[in-house]
Amino acid sequence: MDDVVDVVVIGAGPSGLIASQDLDRNDVQYTLIERHSSPGRTKPCGGFIPIRAIHEFGIGRINGQHDIHSVRIKMKKQDMVRVYFDRPVGVNIRREDLASKLLDDLSTGVLRLNTTATKVETNNDRCLTTIETCSGREVIQSQLVIDASGVNPVTQRFVKLRERPSNSQLGYAVQYHLMRKEEFEGVNDFYYGSEYSPRGYAWAFPCKNIAVVGTGGLIDRVRASERRTEEYLQYLISKAEPAKTELEGSEIVRKESALMPLAGIVEPSCGKRILLAGDAACHCSPISGEGIYYSMIGGQEAAKTAIDCLNKKDFSDRRLSKYEKLWKRRMGSDLKWGHYLQRKFTGKGSSSSTTRDSLLTSTKSYRTIAEMLVGERTVRSAILRVAPSYLKSKIF
Repeated sequence: MDDVVDVVVIGAGPSGLIASQDLDRNDVQYTLIERHSSPGRTKPCGGFIPIRAIHEFGIGRINGQHDIHSVRIKMKKQDMVRVYFDRPVGVNIRREDLASKLLDDLSTGVLRLNTTATKVETNNDRCLTTIETCSGREVIQSQLVIDASGVNPVTQRFVKLRERPSNSQLGYAVQYHLMRKEEFEGVNDFYYGSEYSPRGYAWAFPCKNIAVVGTGGLIDRVRASERRTEEYLQYLISKAEPAKTELEGSEIVRKESALMPLAGIVEPSCGKRILLAGDAACHCSPISGEGIYYSMIGGQEAAKTAIDCLNKKDFSDRRLSKYEKLWKRRMGSDLKWGHYLQRKFTGKGSSSSTTRDSLLTSTKSYRTIAEMLVGERTVRSAILRVAPSYLKSKIF
């Protein structure tokens, strides 16, 4: 046995880093494993963080952040509507800059970069995490594992807690990073409609002089589409306004694709000495794809649960189950109702069209939806505010 700690954290994304911060503050012995040399650099992400996340997690100013003061929403067969706010409602960032900021706050744990977790075993007494480094293979013993390793969690290949989300619950996205000389405005764009995506949505998020422009949809819909996902993206960039005008002359500096967990609430997210957090637990908004804030919540509540288990010396599934209650209390409603709206906004048929038309009937409706997209309003309160009475009775 090469190392013994209280907790192993797999993945140095927002979820793993926030979990590590809380473990750090409580003097828990932990090892944070990250397979890349620079956390966040290779992770495809729109990069939006709502202002509530900045405040709740005490993040402070992030290097290179781009303040967002307005949102534009384009629905099928409707004009694009712009909603202004009287203050920044969030920031767009590069993931590596966020990771660097969060890493600065770690002091007591062990950070293992360029390290891959290749196997995780658990029993009634301990967890054994096998890692591969440039120096060879090692095994870390711990009481618990917080798995924040992404959509395909490492632990679930060896200690299965649940089935993998289906192709109707996972999204596939393609995005470009486009660079121009001038800095972009502080506005995030959302496009909903079959011309922009395979029954999903598209987005354009600026960060200084680079715009992250992407599109995607649920995997089963992507596969059923007659057009490749990149064709939707090319249409958005070359023909859809205002993207066409604002991106004219820009240079594509990066292309990337990724899976997104858009399933809403998926259970269980813990058991057998393992806590899943972030994308590994499907902590991602089904309606906007925003995952940083929800991943941070998952990481924080996973760490809180781990600390409680260590203090009580109780690592039973019953004790771990408190984790699900904690994260559901903070984001369960958004995931549940976001999943409902996702199906209605991007679905096919008269039912979905009726719901879209009923929710988006006025400037007030668009403001409410914009507030929801940037985290200024919960999904449920948005539905209650703009849905007509007959629709509320069907929903609730």
